[in-house]
Amino acid sequence: MKKLVVACALALSGTASATPWLDTSDNSLRQSLQTLAQAGVLTGPVNTYPIMWKNIAIDLNQLDINTLSPELRFAALHLSAALAANRAQQTSGLKLKLNSAPSPAQNFGEDYFEKAAATFFSEYQDDRWAGRLQVSQRRTEEGSQEQDTVYDGSYLAAIMGNWVLSFDQNSQWWGPGQQSSLLLSNNARPLPSVRLSRHSWRADQRPWLNWLGPWSISTFVGRGQHNSSIANVKYWGGRATVRPISALELGVSRTVQWGGEGQSNSFSTMWDLISYDRRDEIQADQRAALDLSYHFNAFSLPLTLYAEIADDDNSSGLPDKALQLYGVRTFWGEAQALHSLNLEYSDSYLQCEDSLAPGHCAYQGHWYPEGYRRYGRIIGSGYGADAKVLSSGYVYQLPDGQNWSAQLAYASYYQGLQSDSSWQLKLQHQRPLFSGLLQLQSRFLQKSPLRPELEKSLSVAASWEYRY
Repeated sequence: MKKLVVACALALSGTASATPWLDTSDNSLRQSLQTLAQAGVLTGPVNTYPIMWKNIAIDLNQLDINTLSPELRFAALHLSAALAANRAQQTSGLKLKLNSAPSPAQNFGEDYFEKAAATFFSEYQDDRWAGRLQVSQRRTEEGSQEQDTVYDGSYLAAIMGNWVLSFDQNSQWWGPGQQSSLLLSNNARPLPSVRLSRHSWRADQRPWLNWLGPWSISTFVGRGQHNSSIANVKYWGGRATVRPISALELGVSRTVQWGGEGQSNSFSTMWDLISYDRRDEIQADQRAALDLSYHFNAFSLPLTLYAEIADDDNSSGLPDKALQLYGVRTFWGEAQALHSLNLEYSDSYLQCEDSLAPGHCAYQGHWYPEGYRRYGRIIGSGYGADAKVLSSGYVYQLPDGQNWSAQLAYASYYQGLQSDSSWQLKLQHQRPLFSGLLQLQSRFLQKSPLRPELEKSLSVAASWEYRY
């Protein structure tokens, strides 16, 4: 009975719904997921979002929850409750948001892009189809070129055997980074895309591939904004992850910007870029990344060391402009609480080969004036280009649906040979309220003359979501 009460209470804490995947909207669910993966309870790769619910369900169904330690039991019940809520065939709801200033860096689980928004959504799923229509009416910042009405979060997906084909506008997060990700994160609004993903991460049974262990793969073709200097730039991305042993997860990712108004937008041009054929003849900006996570125990603590190295100019196929991210994560807890803590360092301050001074290079590329951005926000790291950032994140979860989190960052920003530093603190609280879910966030930023977006030293945001 006690386990049932805990599971029902935990169902209030997540934002799971009728989708084939777990998306980037809930950091507390991600912490429970990574805690179980770190302990070897979940068997597959977990550093690619969206991540399919099918994989999580198979591992949880094979689990004897009574054999787990209290903190792992907490995480398993949290995911089980979210999974039970996700099995609903149809879900609708609304979400209201207020934001005193745009968040300069969007971390996992955040989408505070505008001053205010009212979002209405309805979704449906069965064994073969799933879809969600989500409409947001927004109040944007003065002078913004973005639309007041957007369909971010909408999708239509078909499940075909072990593959999922979707037409969507969903955020992605590629890599093990907790505060940031170098190639794809939810720092910018999602691209309208066509996506193909493996549904199950089960290992290939053929002997010459079985040694790779559980694996996943995802690829997409997306379109950029219509009002950029070169309108409707095309994006291709692909990512593969493997978990050859329980302690190790490896990932490789690649993205390409090409085409747009006045350029070749054909699939043959896209294939030439993906295969590195005729790469010197096609105007395109390319990026790639390698990442790993390694789980072990030390000092009586479960630890995960993780790293991501991204090549910001992948046209040659060899890394020559390396963005870097390194971190460590741990967790602890008891039957009624789960704590997770991480420390992370990222570096996007590069020296370009055609410039005497370093900087103004990362995420910029050669062919597209807006660079690797959507409506001014970098699609990769939320801390932007020309920054070295040491950050820490802490999440505290309770079984009644409440959680508390804090993120502290010390950022060094560069402009040529000039530099400046800024302390940044972000506090967030989540709790059930009026049969919905309330989130409150406050941000304290030390102003930096090199980053005009840090003009607001104090800002607050709030959202409330109700499902029926």
